Amino acid sequence: TGVFSHEAVGHACEADSVISGESILKDKIEKRIASDKVSIYDDPTFPKAFGYYPYDDEGVKTRKTQLLKDGILKGFLHSRETAGRLKTKSTGNARAQSVGHFPIVRMSNEHFEPGDFSFEELKDMKLGLYVEGMKGGQTDIAAGNYQFAAEEGYIIEDGEMKEPLRDIVIFGSILETLKNVDAVGKETRFNNIGMCGKSGQGVPVSDGGPNIRVRGVRVGGA
Repeated sequence: TGVFSHEAVGHACEADSVISGESILKDKIEKRIASDKVSIYDDPTFPKAFGYYPYDDEGVKTRKTQLLKDGILKGFLHSRETAGRLKTKSTGNARAQSVGHFPIVRMSNEHFEPGDFSFEELKDMKLGLYVEGMKGGQTDIAAGNYQFAAEEGYIIEDGEMKEPLRDIVIFGSILETLKNVDAVGKETRFNNIGMCGKSGQGVPVSDGGPNIRVRGVRVGGA
């Protein structure tokens, strides 16, 4: 869930990609792009998160930015430049790898907000697949497609976790997957930290969220 919020949603919400026409989310502010179960935000202000910073590299004080709320696209991530071009305010997301690099629009800590379902309720299905972790993948925010390889997975039959599977890959349309989220778990955590690369620069980020249930995800693997 965290990886999806970062790779498939967060990058598409970076305003420089929106302005250049590379994001599928261009012209979709205040429009429904996901089910009403989906809320995602970017927040650099978490003190213990890997992507924490109090001010961005243009001197803007950071704050939580709501990207999606109840399935509605609420905003993009901005630097001073992109905010000026789109006639809004900077969100404090101008970041540079070092003093030798120019600040560009970057994410910080992406999080998929929790819902109302217990894990037992989420896996209450006749047949399904539980996947966890991420060991590689790619996203095309212009075409709106993604492909992620999971670290582990299990068959779900009649609400019970069964035999493990290996080499699982999930793939599909970003917007279709967002619209097919029909349940979101109560328990949540930041569970992925790393360096996000863009335009030759790497900056610290983290992502997380609860377990979610999605209908109709396409699955491949060995």
